Amino acid sequence: MFYIPFLFDNSEFFLNFAALYPKKRIETIKITTMKKILVMVVATMMATSTAMAQHEEGDNTIQPRIGLTLSTLSNMDNAKMKVNLAYGVEFEHFINDQFSVAGGLLFTDQGTKIDDPKYEYTLNIYYAAFPLTANYYVLPGLALKAGMQPAYRVKTQMKEGDTKIDLDRALELLLDDDDVKMNKFELSIPVGLSYEYNGITLDARYNFGVTKAFSGLDDSVRNQVVTITLGYKF
Repeated sequence: MFYIPFLFDNSEFFLNFAALYPKKRIETIKITTMKKILVMVVATMMATSTAMAQHEEGDNTIQPRIGLTLSTLSNMDNAKMKVNLAYGVEFEHFINDQFSVAGGLLFTDQGTKIDDPKYEYTLNIYYAAFPLTANYYVLPGLALKAGMQPAYRVKTQMKEGDTKIDLDRALELLLDDDDVKMNKFELSIPVGLSYEYNGITLDARYNFGVTKAFSGLDDSVRNQVVTITLGYKF
């Protein structure tokens, strides 16, 4: 295990009504009311069907996204999940009404929280990621997706209380082995689903880390990330 040490029926109305109107009249009103309710239900269903995404072959969309990452690192002592911000934009091209491909740019704050008896600190790893996915729409608006996501590490910061330090600098100070470094490049496999309603899209993905977060270590420390975003397709 790798360890860095500081680092949610109104019945009364109808009785009164019956005293004023004959039974047949009441039955007629009841039938009329049921027809109106049925028409309202059908209209609501039609409106819902229209509001759900019905994309066609050749359609292109652009979608700003903002949401959260729930992240940690595998094989690190006392590592716990932390929650941070994710935001970006995605472009989608529809091959037909069921299949599409998408690519985008997503800025994420990943990393983990270390809760050790001696030290408590947060490791923030900032990435510029380029998610590429193939999407299959099992139902109008509901898509299953999978792909690949290369990412470039922009900055890494260790935070303990009010103290912040660059991780690359910390590794130089704490470790004698120059071969132990945090990798700049990361590759992961995103798998998830999304649901679009009236242009608003809720997207949830789990990213399986393929590459190691650190080089020069025996233990395989990889990013483990859940990304949940809300977007709007134009």
